[in-house]
Amino acid sequence: MTLQLLRPEWLLLLVPLVLVWWLWRQRRASAGQWQQVVDAELLPFLLEQQAPQQRGRSVWLLLIGLVAILALAGPAWDKRPSAVAERQDAVLILLDQSLSMAATDLAPNRHQRALLKVTDLLRSREDGQTALITYAGSAHTVTPLTDDISTIENLLPSLSPFIMPQPGSRPDVAIEHAQQLAQGAGVRSGRLVLLADGIQPRDVERISAALQPGFSLGIIALGTKEGAPVPLPNQGFLRDGSDQIVLPQLDTGAIEQLASANSWVDWQPMSLTDDDWQRLLEAGERQQQLAEQQAGEFDQWYDQGYWLIWLLLPAALLLFRQGALLCVPLLLLIHSPDGQAGPWQTADQQAQALLESGDAEQAADTFERPDWRGYAHYQAGQYQQAIDDFSQQNNAHGHYNRGNALAMNGDLQAAIDAYDRALELNPELSAAETNRQRVQDLLEQQQQQQQQQQQQQQQQQQQQQQQQQQQQQQQQQQQQQQQQQQQQQQQQQQQQQQQQQQQQQQQQQQQQQQQQQQQQQQQQQQQQQQQQQQQQQQQQQQPESSTEQEAESSETATPEDEPLSHLSEEERAALQQWLNRVPDDPGNLLQRKFLYQYRQQQPTPSDEEVLW
Repeated sequence: MTLQLLRPEWLLLLVPLVLVWWLWRQRRASAGQWQQVVDAELLPFLLEQQAPQQRGRSVWLLLIGLVAILALAGPAWDKRPSAVAERQDAVLILLDQSLSMAATDLAPNRHQRALLKVTDLLRSREDGQTALITYAGSAHTVTPLTDDISTIENLLPSLSPFIMPQPGSRPDVAIEHAQQLAQGAGVRSGRLVLLADGIQPRDVERISAALQPGFSLGIIALGTKEGAPVPLPNQGFLRDGSDQIVLPQLDTGAIEQLASANSWVDWQPMSLTDDDWQRLLEAGERQQQLAEQQAGEFDQWYDQGYWLIWLLLPAALLLFRQGALLCVPLLLLIHSPDGQAGPWQTADQQAQALLESGDAEQAADTFERPDWRGYAHYQAGQYQQAIDDFSQQNNAHGHYNRGNALAMNGDLQAAIDAYDRALELNPELSAAETNRQRVQDLLEQQQQQQQQQQQQQQQQQQQQQQQQQQQQQQQQQQQQQQQQQQQQQQQQQQQQQQQQQQQQQQQQQQQQQQQQQQQQQQQQQQQQQQQQQQQQQQQQQQPESSTEQEAESSETATPEDEPLSHLSEEERAALQQWLNRVPDDPGNLLQRKFLYQYRQQQPTPSDEEVLW
């Protein structure tokens, strides 16, 4: 146990205290010089005599002053760890809504399969807050952080890749939007779950720069390497600038590069079970627990000067004077504003006040002691600066705190080395041993994940080889089919020639028959003409026959039904058909909301590699 003074500047008061006590003693001593020039019998009548109690009172006053100054200096001999972080279980789901999510290589399409994954994830959330964000060329909030899972689930059917206001695929913009949404809700850490059908190579650097400390990212990759066309509503398939049908394929190379470059990023290919998102959430949970337990259990000196007040009480009783202690309550009325305390505080004390108020960055700039400055950098999430500050301490606690900062910065092996160095200097530092084991477990887990990824890559390569073999077999089958088709075409040509010959023969026969029919028709026409001439002669003889025929024709005519009733039924049927054609689009409201948000946001650069 060592003694530490938190406010050593108060010791400067010892100089005026001793000086005043010495001057007071000199003044008392000067009174004794009158004995040399005045008779001893007259001294009691000329000088004020000191009682024995008054002679010892000066010593007590000196001791009281010394104890009071020592109490003001802030003696401390006890260190206690201070808590830094408070756990906040927040999951933010980022859903890719680019046009490629409408590809049909996954039945029925990638978008619907992603919605099923989101539904399973939501139903597993028993506690904590959850948010849903969609993105394409821009990012938009569907629901902020909430514990009402049913509301999010009810909005899922209204989502579609065709309601996004800006085409493209910008997962980095969605990550920045999610982190701003979490920080606006007072959440400083959380787990991001990204469901996408791939990222662009330039997104590796973008996402690495956008991901802030305290947030972990888990990616679920959807789609196949073969890809499939993207059907557009009533417009055929999606085509590129050269009028070629787009076949968006899943390329996990950029995702693997992102995961290897960042220790807080993990990914899983989409599976038919819940293993993919469960592994990602478990990995994010372990990282968050490590961040909480490695929050830098910083040893803080606690002021023990108030214990010296008990030593001042007996001295105050010895100096008791009637009515003097009644002035003590007046001291409680003395209050100095906070603004006057600044000049009397050191930089470390001012930084400690800033740290307690939540301004960790300003406190880090104000601290002079490297260990306190490293603690402030750690709490502000500036882990590299914290590593530099803790490196200036060559003791067990310094290496322990440096190991925590290295672990939070993602350098797990260096963190293990720092914990080993701390245990060498202080084998009884159990916190270093505990954190070392946790970091070792996390490092082994990452290595296992890398091995699993390598195995998955090997399996994918084997699948590719099998697919190539299948393609070769298919090509052979296609060649055989082509040969069969050629043979069939030749047979069809022969059949067509035979049919043409038969048709020519039939045409000749038909022509002969037509000629015969024409001759017969001419004969019939001649006979009809002769009959008409005979009938005309008869009509002239009987003029009344025409009137009778007119009467018969008038009797056979019937009035037509009125069409009004039929027209009204048709109008009603037509109206009903038009009403049935009115589209029932529940996503229209979300589409207008996203468009409004997009217009309010700053425009995102449009120099994208792809727009789907």
